[in-house]
Amino acid sequence: RIKDTFGKGTLTIVLMLFTLMVLIPFIWMVIMSFRTTADILNDPFGLPKTLDVENYGKLLFDSEIGFMRYFFNSIVVSVGALLVTLVLSTMGGYGFGRSRYQFKFRGPVFSLLLFSLMLPPQIFYIPQFTMMSKLGLLNTYWSLILIYAATALPVSTYLMSTYFSQLPSELEDASQIDGCTHFQTFWYVMLPLARPAIMTVTLMNFMSFWNELLLAITMVTDPKMRTIQAAMMMFVGENGSNYAIAAASLVLSMLPTLLLYLVMSDKFIEGLTAGAVKG
Repeated sequence: RIKDTFGKGTLTIVLMLFTLMVLIPFIWMVIMSFRTTADILNDPFGLPKTLDVENYGKLLFDSEIGFMRYFFNSIVVSVGALLVTLVLSTMGGYGFGRSRYQFKFRGPVFSLLLFSLMLPPQIFYIPQFTMMSKLGLLNTYWSLILIYAATALPVSTYLMSTYFSQLPSELEDASQIDGCTHFQTFWYVMLPLARPAIMTVTLMNFMSFWNELLLAITMVTDPKMRTIQAAMMMFVGENGSNYAIAAASLVLSMLPTLLLYLVMSDKFIEGLTAGAVKG
């Protein structure tokens, strides 16, 4: 009993230290957002004298900064890529996950899908840029939506196929006896049961799309079409930096992913652990 208590106590201390390591930069960033750049340069780790929300007011209402336009651009790109990913990954995952759907080259196609997970995404940047240029999609939402969705499809399809493979086949048999078509069985019976996996794919990919930077500055060079991550680079540069505005923009930019995680956290964990224990 003493050994177990010591082990649990040690684990608790380690987890608390790790939590502090994660939270301290976040708390420091929030504190910086209520200070001025001059105060930050004079005393980087100091506390704000007053809770001044002027930085947030400039971001939200200053037309020269145009923060809300960048915020809207990120919403359009992230939600658009997420919808494409969800539609294709759920249907593809259902086809690969259910053994009754046997089609030509099923195994090789799924193996190729898994192989693509091992490739670093950076090797695709030049071909993707060339492709988008020839299609005339540079400086448009579609360039990022299509590339984001294509990058997320392999792992999303794999997660969905793993979850669909755990569902009992009797549900499909019963629905088809009742007269449902294959698509109706998928849409009305199997898809609602896969809600935890869908939540996992949604949260995981939305965070990835929202925080992506390299493709955003490569495919989009028009200042009006910048995403929020690319726009935040303007606040910190070689010739001048506004650290207070940059900190406030970081706080606002993380709100969508934070709220989404708070809403979907339970289903997210359930979806990740699906198939871990198979009876």
